[in-house]
Amino acid sequence: MSKVVKGSFELMKKLNVEAILKVIKNNGSLSRADIAKLTGLTPASVTNITKILIESDYLIERGIGESSGGRPPIILEINIKARYIIGVSIGVGSIDVVLTDLGAEIVVKKSIYIDESNVSEEYVFANLVNLINEVVEISEIDRNKIVGIGVAMHGVVNPTLGISQYAPYYNWENVNVKSILEEKFEYPVFLDNDVRAIALGESLFGAAKRIDNFVAINISNGIGAGIIIDNKPYYGVDYSAGEIGHMVVEQDGALCNCGNYGCLESVASNRSVERKVIRSIKQGAKTLLTNEVEDIEKISIRDISIAASKGDELSITVLKETARYIGVGISGLVNILNPKLIVLVGEIFEQDKIMIKTLSEVVKKRGLKISSENVKILKSDLGENAAVIGAATLVIQEVFKGREFM
Repeated sequence: MSKVVKGSFELMKKLNVEAILKVIKNNGSLSRADIAKLTGLTPASVTNITKILIESDYLIERGIGESSGGRPPIILEINIKARYIIGVSIGVGSIDVVLTDLGAEIVVKKSIYIDESNVSEEYVFANLVNLINEVVEISEIDRNKIVGIGVAMHGVVNPTLGISQYAPYYNWENVNVKSILEEKFEYPVFLDNDVRAIALGESLFGAAKRIDNFVAINISNGIGAGIIIDNKPYYGVDYSAGEIGHMVVEQDGALCNCGNYGCLESVASNRSVERKVIRSIKQGAKTLLTNEVEDIEKISIRDISIAASKGDELSITVLKETARYIGVGISGLVNILNPKLIVLVGEIFEQDKIMIKTLSEVVKKRGLKISSENVKILKSDLGENAAVIGAATLVIQEVFKGREFM
């Protein structure tokens, strides 16, 4: 039962709105009587708040329920088309922008690539502002129905202040992303690290629904984890929790861009896997890739995954080796955090039968018995859109907290 807190009228209204939206979101559709039972609110309060939510288009009356005697109840459900959200992912070398509804369904998506030769604040934000405006125009959605911008940013982020503290690819330090975008647009801006945003997206709309303790791991050109403990993101003292890419998994291994040796990122990131395959081909390894890729210097994770699906021995061998390293990293997380679920995000997991099977074996072998046996390891439900949906979720969660009604 949701707890109702007493206080000022506006605060009470917000909390009551939050309680009602949450219980309907979790149950799909409910009558006013059911809402009162599940929230502990009085029937009069439920009637007043649902009236406000219907007038604001957040709730719609959807048919008649079964009667247990007397007048049949009217069923209420959330109108996911009531408001829209702009989701932005500022990743390594690319920016994605989407417009979603309250159910995180993507209406429009546009992307641009950002070459590392031009990563100045002015250039990046000029392109980002243009891209946001383009997405909104293409969508033909009334701008008044857009309630916020969520930004999932690579690197270390202070979500409280909306600052990118350190973004290695862009060479940014202490860039106030929130302030810059709020000067350009009339919407509130919410910023977080990309993998924490991914974890929130998985929690509300993906593989981790109704799971209070889990970790989302993103493998791309960098490696990071979004940690959810008791249904809340864990940030760490300096907002840098989850940097598992810099866990040492191979003593005296390859040099990492952080300056250390043998980090997970140095042996399991997309770029490290691609380099490993290219190096093997140059050393004479037989592979389908030599016939299927025009320039071996441009072999991608997608190319390697496709080749593995066709039985290419080199690709399978490299992916299995990579999975074992990832398994070592996950074992450490499982032993320390004891999560219920690990969600895996990234193109490298397209060959999940190879990757997840191999890394799961490592986790079972290296993890503590009770925690490693009980943890589930699943591929993301959100796929390549995990970061932008996560970004949109930063705003959606505020909507469901009743922010608009303060």
